[in-house]
Amino acid sequence: MFKEESHSIKTWLMNKFISESFINIVLRGATLLSKFIFIFLLGKFAEDEYFLGEYGIITTSISLIIYLVGFDYYVFNTREILKSKERIIEKIRNQFFFHLIAYSFLLPLALTTIFYFDFIDIKYFLIVFLLIISEHLGQELFRLYTTLEKSNIANLFFFIKSGLWVWVVLFDFFILKNELDLLKYLIIWASCSWISMVLSMIYLRKIIFIRNFKFHRPNFSWILKGVKNSSIFFISSLSFLVIQFSDRYMIDFFYGKKMVGVYSAYSQFVNAIDVFIFSAIIMVIYPKLIQLFSDRAAYKDLFKKLKKYILIASIALIIVSYFIMPTLFGFLDKPSFLIYIETFNVLLIGAFFLLMSYSYHYDLYIKEKDTLLLKISLLSMSLNIVLNLYLIPNYGLFGASLATMISFFVLFLLKLIYSKHKIYDRI
Repeated sequence: MFKEESHSIKTWLMNKFISESFINIVLRGATLLSKFIFIFLLGKFAEDEYFLGEYGIITTSISLIIYLVGFDYYVFNTREILKSKERIIEKIRNQFFFHLIAYSFLLPLALTTIFYFDFIDIKYFLIVFLLIISEHLGQELFRLYTTLEKSNIANLFFFIKSGLWVWVVLFDFFILKNELDLLKYLIIWASCSWISMVLSMIYLRKIIFIRNFKFHRPNFSWILKGVKNSSIFFISSLSFLVIQFSDRYMIDFFYGKKMVGVYSAYSQFVNAIDVFIFSAIIMVIYPKLIQLFSDRAAYKDLFKKLKKYILIASIALIIVSYFIMPTLFGFLDKPSFLIYIETFNVLLIGAFFLLMSYSYHYDLYIKEKDTLLLKISLLSMSLNIVLNLYLIPNYGLFGASLATMISFFVLFLLKLIYSKHKIYDRI
């Protein structure tokens, strides 16, 4: 029986990777290439690194606020949808109502904080607001399509919102010969993001047979249940984001936006490895992993394959990045990108530990060890804050990368230990 099931899994994986993974890789690859080109455009043709630093702070702030208003509610809804496809429209509708409430209370607070402390110039207020809405809803739709095993469609809409706009910018700069203008570029990005969101909603209506958009009273008991269940994941994700992004605000405070520009460029390229592996491997295997959990032998076999694929892809991409990126950074004609290259190398090591933690993270998540994951995230975040406060003022960008690497190593080590040895209550 096990051999038949194992053969079935292998056949499924082969077919899935030949078709779906290949298309995902092409679409995500096109999106990542677009972002690379935009970073190089700013790095190469801007007068100095300040332009790139300003863009880095804006994108970081948008990412943080998106997580704030999202509250990781999708985690609860994903589980419920995967358990049963019945009443899926009602589940989606209630999640939408929750986000409306979050927008009303959390968005004003977050925007006031960001602009009051002058992290972002007030002239960007409206466009940042519009990007938060479209990028957040686009992200939730992306996750929903992934849950419904429509990852190719998810990545297509993702390219429209996150990659297509760069080519419009390139046309504006190289063909129309206009000067660099970050506000204009953000407007172009927002336009593509909103187009993607609208098209995604139209297609969703088609595949889940939404016949009308009449108002239905929200199921507040369901929404509160979701908030209660998601709160653990929200705090956990927020802790993870602190590790990823808080160092940029500290670098801005101690060294200014030029140094943020350098660090943001390094982080963007390292993050691309993360995004690529998630799209090509994790988002294809993860739904099947959940479905197989009741069959321990089949689950264990697929879990091993997930670890192996992540390991091989991580090592390959990190080695390629280590040898190629210094040459590409040299092309930017900004000495600082090569002066601080060791920072980039340390971030690559940190990315390896993060990527290797994913398989154990999803293993613990599927086993519903939510509180444990929260404790691990909070511990890693606390360590990261302490390290940043000491290392960034004393060692600059290298200190920031070192703090990130150590935090991700601790994250990986704890998830490995608790996943492998099943000692869930000893932290």
